[in-house]
Amino acid sequence: MWRVILFVILMGTLAAGAGGQVSPRLPAELSTSAPARIAQSPSLPEPVTAKVAGVEDVQWFDEGKVGKVVIKLDAPANFRAVSTREYILIDMWRAREARWQTTAVHHPFVRRLRVRQYTPLLARVYIDLKRPARYKTFVRTDPHQITVMVIPPWLATVKLPPSLAYEKLRVATGRGTTAVHVLRVDPSSPAIQIRPVLAGDVDLGKETTSVIATRYDALAGINGGFFAGSGSPLGMIVINGKLISAPLPKRTVFAISRTGQLVIAAFEFNGRVVTPDSTGLWVSAVNRPPHAGGVAVYTPEYGPLTPDLGVAAMVRNDVVEAFFNGRTFIPDDGYVVTANRADAALLTGHLAMGQRITLHLQVSPNLEVLNALGGGPRLVKGGQASVPFAWEWFTLRFHDMRAPRTAVGITSAGKLIFVTVDGRSRRNSGMTLRELSVLMVQLGAVEAMNLDGGGSATMVVGGRIMNEPSDGQERPIGSALLVLRGGP
Repeated sequence: MWRVILFVILMGTLAAGAGGQVSPRLPAELSTSAPARIAQSPSLPEPVTAKVAGVEDVQWFDEGKVGKVVIKLDAPANFRAVSTREYILIDMWRAREARWQTTAVHHPFVRRLRVRQYTPLLARVYIDLKRPARYKTFVRTDPHQITVMVIPPWLATVKLPPSLAYEKLRVATGRGTTAVHVLRVDPSSPAIQIRPVLAGDVDLGKETTSVIATRYDALAGINGGFFAGSGSPLGMIVINGKLISAPLPKRTVFAISRTGQLVIAAFEFNGRVVTPDSTGLWVSAVNRPPHAGGVAVYTPEYGPLTPDLGVAAMVRNDVVEAFFNGRTFIPDDGYVVTANRADAALLTGHLAMGQRITLHLQVSPNLEVLNALGGGPRLVKGGQASVPFAWEWFTLRFHDMRAPRTAVGITSAGKLIFVTVDGRSRRNSGMTLRELSVLMVQLGAVEAMNLDGGGSATMVVGGRIMNEPSDGQERPIGSALLVLRGGP
């Protein structure tokens, strides 16, 4: 296993988050990041893994308002599902022999099924939709079978436990009034857990907040942090102790430690790949292209395949197994190390086939982080409104504009406050970051931070969308912060 603690990414120039609010330029500094295994949560199943699986059959079952797709395999396979308004896509990697077929379906939400062998070891199933729907995937009963349930949105409701309380407020702003949606969460309850989730469960991809929440049978959720056009998160994300993305310089992060401690803080990182002769290679990025003078690490959480890499080494169980260029599958029990073509000697000059290497990562503050989600800027510190937007490399325009907003706060009693503000309509003025910080204090937050907003701002409670997305419909996003059912 990797000897890893945590990670970070420092990005040079950042143009815009895809979530509706502009994420302004960052200083042209070097960046570091690396994968992390910090504290493992036992409550959610790990992905099913296999060497190579054959796709035997794909069937559709009409169960009235709910539809079911059953994919039968001759062995367990890695898979991920992601949806758009047009289709639900199921990728299965290290999967072969999928017979190409297109099957018409007569259902209120589903138009047809398409089965494709995308690459020799990557099979795909498309569930083409007539209208947006939600879905759930199941593999628990039979690891040789993947079941996808297509669910109408109005059937995706869940009952809330007493540890969650929702209310809608009407709040005065400097330009009228706006609707504010507040969800209070008691994280000490054993009936729930709080964690971020990626769209499609991989680094690349976008889904709506409600689809992500339904897929996880979540009690509630809000949209997550900023993201690139591809859906890749821009900022720190840790899920069940695993690194997905690393913190941006000076940006605030909401984190939960293994002991349940709630933290809103900025994190710093230093990482190295160390060879047997004690040579340390600077890890400049994780699940992102490397920076000059450093290497990057692509982990299984990135997705089934690496990007098109110029020079790279595959590492499995801390041993260098192969050198390659182009694209390849990321090993489930390892990672891929890569460098820019100009820095090829970093790999070829220091790594060798069969060599054992170690990935060292350190983070400050030194917390055993279980789950974390980056955003920014900070809104409340020590019970006082505080918005250091310039320090976190946000612009004055970003601070001053009235927009839909999403925020997370911590009370003095250790409770969580999720807030979504409507905006960009005649009825709802939206809020500036200063107004949002004052609101968070009034709601009882002693620490709080901003998340992505604009068209991304969404709150889902009990399976229902509570706010009014400013685009007129939900915007697909890169990540969400969910309240899940607790227990094993």
